Amino acid sequence: MKEVIATNLIRYRKSLSLSQEQLAEQAGVTRQSINNYENAKTLPDSKTLSALARVLGVTLDDLLRSQSVCLPNFRFRAHASFGKKPQFATQVLRILQTYNALEQAVGFPTYTPESTPCHQVEGNQKRIQEIAALFRHRLGLGDAPIVNLFQSVDEIGLKVIRQSIPIKDFFGLSACSETEGAFVLVNTDSITIERQLFTLAHEIGHLIFHRVEYQDTLVEEGTKEEEKAREQVANYFASHLLVPQAEFERMYAQTKNILELKRHFRVSYQVILRRLSDMEVIDLAKETAKIRTIYKQQNNGASLHEVMELPPELEPKEFLENERYECLIWNTLKLGKISEMKAAELLNLTVEGLRMQRREREVYAVA
Repeated sequence: MKEVIATNLIRYRKSLSLSQEQLAEQAGVTRQSINNYENAKTLPDSKTLSALARVLGVTLDDLLRSQSVCLPNFRFRAHASFGKKPQFATQVLRILQTYNALEQAVGFPTYTPESTPCHQVEGNQKRIQEIAALFRHRLGLGDAPIVNLFQSVDEIGLKVIRQSIPIKDFFGLSACSETEGAFVLVNTDSITIERQLFTLAHEIGHLIFHRVEYQDTLVEEGTKEEEKAREQVANYFASHLLVPQAEFERMYAQTKNILELKRHFRVSYQVILRRLSDMEVIDLAKETAKIRTIYKQQNNGASLHEVMELPPELEPKEFLENERYECLIWNTLKLGKISEMKAAELLNLTVEGLRMQRREREVYAVA
């Protein structure tokens, strides 16, 4: 146990660029104590261990868990820089372990999309469009705009967690197990609903086309050229999943207004522009520059940044977060397979708050 704690302390401390002195000061212990813990000479008591976990941004379990502990059935797709962010990798594993355990406890069905390798858009456009159409069919959709993709994939058993992850330029990642289903993490940290929906569609594209590249860790391999090509495939799939070609052509024949098309399909204006660019209707760079100029003129010189959205924006209140996950927690609690304290922790509630919500659910339940 000393060796496990020592290894974890060093790993998490260095990822935050903290010296032993800084960690000691923030945790309320001496530098010599930290040195002893990291050299496996002594064990911190429970109070000190809790303080260390708080400073390092992890849980007690994370400090006590061997790095070799993982989910052997799951393979991941993420960015190589996560190798320098052990706290984040640990957090993702914790979320996935919890979600998986809840599913198993309740017996909810899981879902894994069929794998169809495809490594470049050029020459495969029609095929990617057909697979996007098949996935829409799997969701029970025709060519109509998708009202809420999060709910649609919840219904077929795809594990999706939306969570605020303060990592710059990180939008999401995915993992997959042939026996225990697929998982997508979508970042919500200052990210528009339109971008979150596109991220989900994008990661579903990776799950379908690039599963052979998924690995056992959150570190990605491959050249920049290979990765760029994979990203283009996932982007192309996502745009056709969200905006079917036939319906897009029908709507474009009726209106050339970007905002009306965006409103109809409930997507980002950037998705509309890229689709028009793919159809060779517009020059993407010129049209983007034009829209940004108009935006600046209409908004007192404010710039339209890449992560911003043109109005009307989708309202977050229309897209409740993690509905399937929370349903699993309540069902697991009802079956007596987790305690109220654990359920409250997972739902980010106090025990009293949990009990109040539990009473409400029981009062309004159909007999």
